[in-house]
Amino acid sequence: MDEVGRIFGDVGLGAFQLSLSRPIERGDYLAVEDELHGLVLCQLDSLNRKSDLDMERADALVHGAETPIHENLIGVVQVIGYRENGGPVKVPTIPFRPGAKVFRAEEGLIAEVLGLKKHADSGAYVGLLRGHSLRVELDINALFQRHMSVLAKTGGGKSYLLGVIIEELLRHKVTCVIIDPHGEYGSLRFANDKNGHAERFHVQPQGFASKVLEFSPDTTLNTGARPLTFSLRHVDPRDLLVFMGLTNVKNFMGPLRKLLEEVQAANPDYTIKDLIRAAERSEGGVLETIHERLEYVDQTRLLAPQGTSLSELVQEGKASLVNLRGIAPDVQELVVARIATTLFESRKKNKIPPLFLVIEEAHNFAPQQGTASCSRILKNIASEGRKFGLGLCVVTQRAARIDKSVLSQCNTQLILQVTNPLDLKAIAQSIEGLTPGMTEMIQGLPVGTALVTGGGYQTPLFCEVRPRATRHGGESVRVVPN
Repeated sequence: MDEVGRIFGDVGLGAFQLSLSRPIERGDYLAVEDELHGLVLCQLDSLNRKSDLDMERADALVHGAETPIHENLIGVVQVIGYRENGGPVKVPTIPFRPGAKVFRAEEGLIAEVLGLKKHADSGAYVGLLRGHSLRVELDINALFQRHMSVLAKTGGGKSYLLGVIIEELLRHKVTCVIIDPHGEYGSLRFANDKNGHAERFHVQPQGFASKVLEFSPDTTLNTGARPLTFSLRHVDPRDLLVFMGLTNVKNFMGPLRKLLEEVQAANPDYTIKDLIRAAERSEGGVLETIHERLEYVDQTRLLAPQGTSLSELVQEGKASLVNLRGIAPDVQELVVARIATTLFESRKKNKIPPLFLVIEEAHNFAPQQGTASCSRILKNIASEGRKFGLGLCVVTQRAARIDKSVLSQCNTQLILQVTNPLDLKAIAQSIEGLTPGMTEMIQGLPVGTALVTGGGYQTPLFCEVRPRATRHGGESVRVVPN
Protein backbone atom coordinates (compact mmCIF):
# COMPACT_ATOMS: atom_id res chain seq x y z
CA MET A 1 0.00 0.00 0.00
CA ASP A 2 0.98 3.63 -0.57
CA GLU A 3 2.21 5.16 2.70
CA VAL A 4 1.40 8.88 3.14
CA GLY A 5 2.56 9.59 6.69
CA ARG A 6 2.70 8.71 10.38
CA ILE A 7 0.44 9.27 13.40
CA PHE A 8 1.85 11.61 16.08
CA GLY A 9 0.82 13.31 19.31
CA ASP A 10 -2.10 12.30 21.51
CA VAL A 11 -4.38 9.82 19.73
CA GLY A 12 -8.12 9.58 20.39
CA LEU A 13 -10.64 6.96 19.34
CA GLY A 14 -12.40 9.20 16.79
CA ALA A 15 -9.54 11.29 15.40
CA PHE A 16 -5.76 11.64 15.28
CA GLN A 17 -3.03 13.92 13.96
CA LEU A 18 -1.01 12.94 10.92
CA SER A 19 2.43 14.08 9.80
CA LEU A 20 2.37 13.74 6.03
CA SER A 21 5.32 12.53 3.99
CA ARG A 22 3.58 13.45 0.71
CA PRO A 23 0.76 15.84 -0.22
CA ILE A 24 -2.81 14.51 -0.29
CA GLU A 25 -6.11 16.37 -0.55
CA ARG A 26 -8.57 17.13 2.21
CA GLY A 27 -11.37 14.57 2.05
CA ASP A 28 -9.13 11.74 0.78
CA TYR A 29 -9.65 8.29 2.29
CA LEU A 30 -6.86 6.72 4.34
CA ALA A 31 -6.24 3.38 6.05
CA VAL A 32 -4.53 2.42 9.31
CA GLU A 33 -3.71 -1.11 10.47
CA ASP A 34 -5.52 -1.91 13.74
CA GLU A 35 -4.02 -4.52 16.04
CA LEU A 36 -7.34 -6.36 16.50
CA HIS A 37 -9.45 -5.67 13.41
CA GLY A 38 -7.12 -5.15 10.47
CA LEU A 39 -7.40 -2.14 8.17
CA VAL A 40 -9.59 0.73 9.41
CA LEU A 41 -10.93 3.37 7.02
CA CYS A 42 -10.26 7.03 7.88
CA GLN A 43 -10.66 10.40 6.13
CA LEU A 44 -8.47 13.49 6.06
CA ASP A 45 -10.61 16.27 7.57
CA SER A 46 -8.25 19.25 7.70
CA LEU A 47 -4.78 20.14 6.46
CA ASN A 48 -2.20 22.68 7.63
CA ARG A 49 1.40 23.46 6.77
CA LYS A 50 3.55 24.37 9.81
CA SER A 51 7.06 25.84 9.65
CA ASP A 52 9.76 27.41 11.81
CA LEU A 53 9.82 30.58 9.68
CA ASP A 54 9.42 33.61 11.97
CA MET A 55 8.84 37.24 11.02
CA GLU A 56 12.52 38.24 11.24
CA ARG A 57 13.68 35.49 8.86
CA ALA A 58 10.74 36.15 6.54
CA ASP A 59 11.85 39.79 6.32
CA ALA A 60 15.34 38.59 5.45
CA LEU A 61 13.91 36.51 2.61
CA VAL A 62 12.11 39.58 1.30
CA HIS A 63 15.46 41.39 1.09
CA GLY A 64 17.19 38.60 -0.80
CA ALA A 65 18.84 36.69 2.01
CA GLU A 66 18.67 32.91 2.02
CA THR A 67 17.54 31.02 5.11
CA PRO A 68 16.61 27.35 5.56
CA ILE A 69 12.93 26.63 6.28
CA HIS A 70 11.87 23.49 8.10
CA GLU A 71 8.23 22.68 7.49
CA ASN A 72 5.71 19.90 8.09
CA LEU A 73 2.40 19.11 6.43
CA ILE A 74 0.00 18.30 9.28
CA GLY A 75 -3.47 16.79 8.96
CA VAL A 76 -6.34 15.95 11.28
CA VAL A 77 -7.88 12.59 10.37
CA GLN A 78 -11.36 11.36 11.31
CA VAL A 79 -11.78 7.62 11.97
CA ILE A 80 -14.67 6.12 9.96
CA GLY A 81 -14.33 2.47 11.01
CA TYR A 82 -14.35 -1.10 9.76
CA ARG A 83 -16.87 -3.84 8.93
CA GLU A 84 -16.87 -7.49 9.94
CA ASN A 85 -18.68 -9.98 7.69
CA GLY A 86 -20.89 -7.29 6.14
CA GLY A 87 -22.14 -6.05 9.53
CA PRO A 88 -22.51 -2.45 10.69
CA VAL A 89 -19.60 -0.01 10.67
CA LYS A 90 -17.66 -0.13 13.94
CA VAL A 91 -14.96 2.12 15.40
CA PRO A 92 -11.91 0.52 17.12
CA THR A 93 -12.10 0.53 20.91
CA ILE A 94 -8.35 1.04 21.32
CA PRO A 95 -6.60 4.15 19.89
CA PHE A 96 -3.97 3.69 17.18
CA ARG A 97 -0.33 3.77 18.25
CA PRO A 98 1.68 6.98 17.76
CA GLY A 99 4.12 6.41 14.92
CA ALA A 100 1.76 4.00 13.12
CA LYS A 101 1.89 4.09 9.33
CA VAL A 102 -1.02 5.69 7.47
CA PHE A 103 -1.76 4.54 3.92
CA ARG A 104 -3.87 5.76 1.06
CA ALA A 105 -7.00 3.58 1.19
CA GLU A 106 -7.65 1.19 -1.66
CA GLU A 107 -11.03 1.17 -3.39
CA GLY A 108 -11.94 -2.28 -2.08
CA LEU A 109 -11.73 -1.09 1.54
CA ILE A 110 -13.54 2.18 0.74
CA ALA A 111 -16.40 0.36 -0.98
CA GLU A 112 -16.71 -2.22 1.80
CA VAL A 113 -16.80 0.25 4.71
CA LEU A 114 -18.91 2.95 3.04
CA GLY A 115 -21.33 0.39 1.62
CA LEU A 116 -20.85 1.34 -2.03
CA LYS A 117 -22.38 -1.30 -4.30
CA LYS A 118 -21.94 -1.67 -8.04
CA HIS A 119 -25.62 -1.93 -8.92
CA ALA A 120 -28.20 -2.03 -6.13
CA ASP A 121 -31.74 -3.11 -7.04
CA SER A 122 -33.21 -0.10 -5.23
CA GLY A 123 -30.30 2.27 -5.90
CA ALA A 124 -30.58 5.67 -7.57
CA TYR A 125 -27.23 6.27 -9.30
CA VAL A 126 -26.26 9.92 -8.77
CA GLY A 127 -22.53 9.85 -9.55
CA LEU A 128 -19.08 8.64 -8.52
CA LEU A 129 -17.25 8.96 -5.22
CA ARG A 130 -14.95 11.96 -5.60
CA GLY A 131 -11.56 10.89 -6.96
CA HIS A 132 -12.65 7.28 -7.49
CA SER A 133 -14.60 5.10 -9.91
CA LEU A 134 -17.03 3.87 -7.22
CA ARG A 135 -20.74 4.43 -7.85
CA VAL A 136 -22.80 6.43 -5.35
CA GLU A 137 -26.36 5.08 -5.31
CA LEU A 138 -29.05 6.40 -2.97
CA ASP A 139 -31.40 3.84 -1.47
CA ILE A 140 -34.80 4.83 -2.88
CA ASN A 141 -36.62 3.13 -0.01
CA ALA A 142 -34.60 5.27 2.42
CA LEU A 143 -35.64 8.40 0.51
CA PHE A 144 -39.30 7.55 1.11
CA GLN A 145 -38.79 6.58 4.72
CA ARG A 146 -36.54 9.48 5.71
CA HIS A 147 -37.30 12.27 3.17
CA MET A 148 -34.65 14.27 1.27
CA SER A 149 -33.38 17.80 0.73
CA VAL A 150 -31.23 19.30 -2.03
CA LEU A 151 -29.38 22.43 -0.87
CA ALA A 152 -27.13 24.82 -2.79
CA LYS A 153 -26.57 28.49 -3.39
CA THR A 154 -27.97 30.07 -6.54
CA GLY A 155 -26.14 28.63 -9.54
CA GLY A 156 -24.75 25.76 -7.49
CA GLY A 157 -26.32 23.05 -9.65
CA LYS A 158 -29.28 21.96 -7.52
CA SER A 159 -31.73 21.83 -10.47
CA TYR A 160 -29.26 19.73 -12.45
CA LEU A 161 -28.79 17.32 -9.54
CA LEU A 162 -32.54 17.08 -8.97
CA GLY A 163 -32.94 16.23 -12.65
CA VAL A 164 -30.49 13.34 -12.14
CA ILE A 165 -32.52 12.08 -9.18
CA ILE A 166 -35.83 12.28 -11.06
CA GLU A 167 -34.29 10.32 -13.95
CA GLU A 168 -33.40 7.56 -11.53
CA LEU A 169 -36.86 7.57 -9.94
CA LEU A 170 -38.44 7.23 -13.38
CA ARG A 171 -36.08 4.36 -14.26
CA HIS A 172 -37.28 2.58 -11.13
CA LYS A 173 -40.93 3.37 -12.02
CA VAL A 174 -41.43 5.56 -8.94
CA THR A 175 -44.50 7.82 -9.08
CA CYS A 176 -43.61 11.51 -8.65
CA VAL A 177 -45.37 14.87 -8.39
CA ILE A 178 -43.00 17.82 -8.87
CA ILE A 179 -43.85 21.40 -7.94
CA ASP A 180 -41.92 23.35 -10.59
CA PRO A 181 -42.19 27.13 -9.98
CA HIS A 182 -39.97 28.07 -12.93
CA GLY A 183 -40.93 25.46 -15.54
CA GLU A 184 -37.45 23.87 -15.59
CA TYR A 185 -38.21 20.17 -15.66
CA GLY A 186 -40.16 19.73 -18.88
CA SER A 187 -36.76 19.02 -20.47
CA LEU A 188 -36.88 15.56 -18.84
CA ARG A 189 -38.83 14.49 -21.92
CA PHE A 190 -35.80 14.95 -24.20
CA ALA A 191 -32.52 13.03 -24.47
CA ASN A 192 -29.33 14.93 -23.71
CA ASP A 193 -26.61 15.52 -26.28
CA LYS A 194 -23.80 13.05 -25.81
CA ASN A 195 -20.69 14.51 -24.12
CA GLY A 196 -17.21 13.31 -23.25
CA HIS A 197 -17.86 12.99 -19.51
CA ALA A 198 -20.72 10.54 -20.06
CA GLU A 199 -18.33 7.68 -20.94
CA ARG A 200 -16.51 7.90 -17.61
CA PHE A 201 -19.83 7.76 -15.75
CA HIS A 202 -21.37 5.17 -18.13
CA VAL A 203 -24.41 7.34 -18.89
CA GLN A 204 -26.30 7.11 -22.17
CA PRO A 205 -28.65 9.84 -23.46
CA GLN A 206 -32.29 9.02 -22.78
CA GLY A 207 -35.58 10.92 -22.79
CA PHE A 208 -38.69 10.17 -20.72
CA ALA A 209 -41.39 11.65 -22.96
CA SER A 210 -43.80 8.79 -22.23
CA LYS A 211 -43.32 9.11 -18.46
CA VAL A 212 -43.53 12.88 -17.97
CA LEU A 213 -46.88 14.68 -17.66
CA GLU A 214 -47.14 18.45 -17.37
CA PHE A 215 -49.94 20.56 -15.84
CA SER A 216 -50.31 24.29 -15.32
CA PRO A 217 -52.97 26.74 -14.13
CA ASP A 218 -51.95 28.96 -17.08
CA THR A 219 -51.74 27.03 -20.35
CA THR A 220 -51.63 30.26 -22.34
CA LEU A 221 -48.15 30.95 -20.99
CA ASN A 222 -47.12 27.29 -20.57
CA THR A 223 -48.42 26.03 -23.88
CA GLY A 224 -47.22 22.44 -23.60
CA ALA A 225 -49.06 21.76 -20.33
CA ARG A 226 -52.51 20.35 -19.60
CA PRO A 227 -54.91 22.65 -17.69
CA LEU A 228 -54.74 22.33 -13.91
CA THR A 229 -58.00 23.23 -12.17
CA PHE A 230 -59.93 22.10 -9.10
CA SER A 231 -63.58 21.08 -9.04
CA LEU A 232 -65.73 23.59 -7.16
CA ARG A 233 -68.25 20.90 -6.24
CA HIS A 234 -65.55 18.78 -4.59
CA VAL A 235 -64.16 21.65 -2.52
CA ASP A 236 -65.62 21.75 1.00
CA PRO A 237 -66.06 25.08 2.85
CA ARG A 238 -62.81 24.69 4.79
CA ASP A 239 -60.82 24.12 1.59
CA LEU A 240 -62.60 27.01 -0.09
CA LEU A 241 -61.40 29.26 2.72
CA VAL A 242 -57.84 28.20 1.86
CA PHE A 243 -58.39 29.22 -1.79
CA MET A 244 -59.82 32.51 -0.54
CA GLY A 245 -56.81 33.13 1.71
CA LEU A 246 -58.98 33.41 4.83
CA THR A 247 -57.30 31.80 7.83
CA ASN A 248 -59.81 32.87 10.51
CA VAL A 249 -62.02 29.79 10.22
CA LYS A 250 -64.10 30.69 13.28
CA ASN A 251 -65.35 33.98 11.76
CA PHE A 252 -65.91 32.87 8.17
CA MET A 253 -66.86 29.19 8.23
CA GLY A 254 -70.50 29.64 9.31
CA PRO A 255 -71.45 32.41 6.86
CA LEU A 256 -69.64 30.69 3.98
CA ARG A 257 -71.31 27.34 4.67
CA LYS A 258 -74.74 29.03 4.76
CA LEU A 259 -73.98 30.83 1.48
CA LEU A 260 -72.98 27.54 -0.19
CA GLU A 261 -76.15 25.79 0.99
CA GLU A 262 -78.36 28.59 -0.39
CA VAL A 263 -76.65 28.64 -3.79
CA GLN A 264 -76.54 24.85 -4.08
CA ALA A 265 -80.27 24.59 -3.25
CA ALA A 266 -81.08 27.00 -6.08
CA ASN A 267 -78.63 25.46 -8.58
CA PRO A 268 -76.81 22.14 -7.94
CA ASP A 269 -74.47 22.96 -10.85
CA TYR A 270 -73.47 26.31 -9.39
CA THR A 271 -70.32 28.19 -10.41
CA ILE A 272 -68.03 30.60 -8.64
CA LYS A 273 -69.97 33.44 -10.35
CA ASP A 274 -73.16 32.24 -8.61
CA LEU A 275 -71.40 32.43 -5.24
CA ILE A 276 -70.14 35.93 -6.01
CA ARG A 277 -73.62 37.19 -6.93
CA ALA A 278 -75.14 35.63 -3.79
CA ALA A 279 -72.48 37.19 -1.55
CA GLU A 280 -72.99 40.55 -3.26
CA ARG A 281 -76.72 40.51 -2.36
CA SER A 282 -75.95 39.77 1.31
CA GLU A 283 -75.19 42.36 3.96
CA GLY A 284 -72.61 42.51 6.72
CA GLY A 285 -68.86 43.02 7.01
CA VAL A 286 -68.07 39.30 7.00
CA LEU A 287 -70.00 38.69 3.78
CA GLU A 288 -68.41 41.74 2.19
CA THR A 289 -65.01 40.15 2.86
CA ILE A 290 -66.24 36.81 1.49
CA HIS A 291 -67.50 38.59 -1.64
CA GLU A 292 -64.15 40.28 -2.15
CA ARG A 293 -62.18 37.06 -1.69
CA LEU A 294 -64.51 35.08 -3.99
CA GLU A 295 -63.78 37.61 -6.74
CA TYR A 296 -60.09 37.01 -6.11
CA VAL A 297 -60.59 33.22 -6.43
CA ASP A 298 -62.48 33.77 -9.68
CA GLN A 299 -59.51 35.69 -11.09
CA THR A 300 -57.12 32.84 -10.31
CA ARG A 301 -59.17 30.49 -12.57
CA LEU A 302 -58.27 27.61 -10.26
CA LEU A 303 -61.87 26.48 -9.63
CA ALA A 304 -63.93 25.04 -12.46
CA PRO A 305 -67.11 22.89 -12.77
CA GLN A 306 -64.93 19.89 -13.71
CA GLY A 307 -61.43 20.02 -12.22
CA THR A 308 -58.36 17.94 -13.00
CA SER A 309 -59.05 14.45 -11.68
CA LEU A 310 -56.73 12.74 -9.21
CA SER A 311 -56.32 9.78 -11.57
CA GLU A 312 -55.17 12.18 -14.29
CA LEU A 313 -52.70 14.01 -12.05
CA VAL A 314 -51.20 10.92 -10.37
CA GLN A 315 -50.30 8.07 -12.72
CA GLU A 316 -48.26 5.14 -11.48
CA GLY A 317 -44.63 5.13 -12.56
CA LYS A 318 -44.83 8.62 -14.10
CA ALA A 319 -43.71 12.11 -13.07
CA SER A 320 -46.35 14.86 -13.03
CA LEU A 321 -44.87 18.35 -13.35
CA VAL A 322 -46.94 21.17 -11.86
CA ASN A 323 -45.58 24.06 -13.93
CA LEU A 324 -46.18 27.31 -12.03
CA ARG A 325 -44.08 29.58 -14.27
CA GLY A 326 -45.67 33.01 -14.44
CA ILE A 327 -48.20 32.27 -11.68
CA ALA A 328 -48.50 34.83 -8.85
CA PRO A 329 -46.84 33.69 -5.57
CA ASP A 330 -50.11 33.67 -3.59
CA VAL A 331 -51.77 31.52 -6.26
CA GLN A 332 -48.77 29.17 -6.24
CA GLU A 333 -49.28 28.69 -2.51
CA LEU A 334 -52.94 27.81 -3.06
CA VAL A 335 -52.07 25.24 -5.72
CA VAL A 336 -49.39 23.62 -3.53
CA ALA A 337 -51.70 23.58 -0.50
CA ARG A 338 -54.52 21.90 -2.42
CA ILE A 339 -52.31 19.34 -4.20
CA ALA A 340 -50.31 18.45 -1.08
CA THR A 341 -53.48 18.03 0.99
CA THR A 342 -55.13 15.85 -1.67
CA LEU A 343 -52.05 13.64 -2.03
CA PHE A 344 -51.67 13.23 1.73
CA GLU A 345 -55.31 12.32 2.34
CA SER A 346 -55.40 10.03 -0.71
CA ARG A 347 -52.30 8.14 0.43
CA LYS A 348 -53.84 7.65 3.87
CA LYS A 349 -56.77 5.91 2.18
CA ASN A 350 -54.50 4.08 -0.31
CA LYS A 351 -56.32 5.66 -3.26
CA ILE A 352 -53.09 6.40 -5.12
CA PRO A 353 -49.76 4.54 -5.36
CA PRO A 354 -46.83 5.44 -3.07
CA LEU A 355 -45.24 8.56 -4.47
CA PHE A 356 -42.51 11.15 -4.10
CA LEU A 357 -43.53 14.82 -3.73
CA VAL A 358 -40.80 17.24 -4.84
CA ILE A 359 -41.03 20.91 -3.83
CA GLU A 360 -38.70 23.31 -5.68
CA GLU A 361 -38.04 26.72 -4.08
CA ALA A 362 -39.30 25.14 -0.85
CA HIS A 363 -38.40 28.18 1.27
CA ASN A 364 -41.33 29.99 -0.40
CA PHE A 365 -43.84 27.26 0.49
CA ALA A 366 -42.63 26.36 3.99
CA PRO A 367 -40.85 29.50 5.24
CA GLN A 368 -39.07 29.70 8.59
CA GLN A 369 -40.41 33.21 9.14
CA GLY A 370 -43.88 34.34 8.13
CA THR A 371 -46.57 32.00 6.86
CA ALA A 372 -47.73 30.47 3.61
CA SER A 373 -51.11 28.81 3.07
CA CYS A 374 -49.34 25.52 2.32
CA SER A 375 -46.92 25.56 5.30
CA ARG A 376 -49.07 23.44 7.62
CA ILE A 377 -49.69 20.58 5.19
CA LEU A 378 -46.01 20.42 4.22
CA LYS A 379 -45.07 20.20 7.91
CA ASN A 380 -47.60 17.37 8.31
CA ILE A 381 -46.17 15.49 5.32
CA ALA A 382 -42.62 15.98 6.64
CA SER A 383 -43.55 14.52 10.03
CA GLU A 384 -46.11 11.86 9.04
CA GLY A 385 -45.89 11.23 5.29
CA ARG A 386 -43.35 8.41 5.55
CA LYS A 387 -45.88 6.28 7.48
CA PHE A 388 -48.22 6.38 4.48
CA GLY A 389 -45.74 6.00 1.62
CA LEU A 390 -45.54 9.70 0.76
CA GLY A 391 -41.92 10.75 0.41
CA LEU A 392 -40.92 14.43 0.43
CA CYS A 393 -38.03 16.20 -1.27
CA VAL A 394 -37.44 19.90 -0.60
CA VAL A 395 -35.10 21.93 -2.81
CA THR A 396 -33.81 25.37 -1.86
CA GLN A 397 -30.91 27.80 -2.19
CA ARG A 398 -31.63 29.23 1.27
CA ALA A 399 -31.40 26.55 3.95
CA ALA A 400 -31.76 29.20 6.68
CA ARG A 401 -35.11 30.37 5.30
CA ILE A 402 -36.90 27.02 5.15
CA ASP A 403 -38.94 25.85 8.14
CA LYS A 404 -36.61 23.99 10.51
CA SER A 405 -39.26 21.39 11.38
CA VAL A 406 -39.40 20.47 7.68
CA LEU A 407 -35.64 20.50 7.05
CA SER A 408 -34.90 18.48 10.20
CA GLN A 409 -37.13 15.65 8.92
CA CYS A 410 -35.03 15.31 5.75
CA ASN A 411 -32.46 12.74 6.81
CA THR A 412 -31.05 12.35 3.31
CA GLN A 413 -29.35 15.57 2.22
CA LEU A 414 -27.52 16.43 -0.98
CA ILE A 415 -25.51 19.61 -0.50
CA LEU A 416 -23.70 21.48 -3.25
CA GLN A 417 -21.70 24.67 -2.79
CA VAL A 418 -23.11 26.90 -0.02
CA THR A 419 -21.35 30.09 1.11
CA ASN A 420 -23.92 32.07 3.12
CA PRO A 421 -22.97 31.81 6.84
CA LEU A 422 -26.61 31.52 7.97
CA ASP A 423 -27.27 28.72 5.48
CA LEU A 424 -24.10 26.89 6.55
CA LYS A 425 -25.16 27.14 10.18
CA ALA A 426 -28.61 25.74 9.37
CA ILE A 427 -27.03 22.85 7.45
CA ALA A 428 -24.52 22.05 10.21
CA GLN A 429 -27.33 21.96 12.78
CA SER A 430 -29.45 19.58 10.71
CA ILE A 431 -26.83 16.95 9.82
CA GLU A 432 -25.35 14.34 12.14
CA GLY A 433 -21.72 13.40 11.55
CA LEU A 434 -20.78 16.60 9.69
CA THR A 435 -17.24 17.56 10.75
CA PRO A 436 -15.87 21.14 10.83
CA GLY A 437 -13.64 20.23 7.89
CA MET A 438 -16.62 19.12 5.81
CA THR A 439 -18.46 22.35 6.63
CA GLU A 440 -15.46 24.30 5.31
CA MET A 441 -15.29 22.13 2.19
CA ILE A 442 -18.94 22.85 1.36
CA GLN A 443 -18.00 26.52 0.83
CA GLY A 444 -15.47 25.63 -1.85
CA LEU A 445 -17.12 22.71 -3.62
CA PRO A 446 -16.75 22.90 -7.41
CA VAL A 447 -19.94 22.88 -9.46
CA GLY A 448 -20.93 19.26 -9.98
CA THR A 449 -19.68 17.93 -6.62
CA ALA A 450 -22.13 17.26 -3.78
CA LEU A 451 -21.88 16.17 -0.17
CA VAL A 452 -24.24 13.23 0.35
CA THR A 453 -25.54 12.34 3.80
CA GLY A 454 -28.02 9.55 4.49
CA GLY A 455 -29.64 7.78 1.56
CA GLY A 456 -28.52 4.43 2.97
CA TYR A 457 -25.00 5.62 3.90
CA GLN A 458 -23.83 5.91 7.50
CA THR A 459 -21.02 8.36 6.69
CA PRO A 460 -21.19 11.63 4.72
CA LEU A 461 -19.37 11.36 1.41
CA PHE A 462 -18.47 13.60 -1.53
CA CYS A 463 -19.90 12.67 -4.90
CA GLU A 464 -19.15 13.86 -8.43
CA VAL A 465 -22.64 14.19 -9.92
CA ARG A 466 -23.06 12.15 -13.09
CA PRO A 467 -24.08 13.79 -16.40
CA ARG A 468 -27.79 14.07 -17.12
CA ALA A 469 -29.29 11.51 -19.50
CA THR A 470 -31.93 14.15 -20.30
CA ARG A 471 -31.56 17.79 -21.26
CA HIS A 472 -31.05 20.31 -18.50
CA GLY A 473 -33.77 22.96 -18.44
CA GLY A 474 -32.32 25.26 -15.79
CA GLU A 475 -29.53 27.04 -17.66
CA SER A 476 -29.05 30.74 -17.00
CA VAL A 477 -30.04 33.16 -19.78
CA ARG A 478 -27.06 34.64 -21.65
CA VAL A 479 -27.35 38.39 -22.17
CA VAL A 480 -24.12 38.71 -24.13
CA PRO A 481 -23.04 35.75 -26.31
CA ASN A 482 -19.56 34.29 -25.86
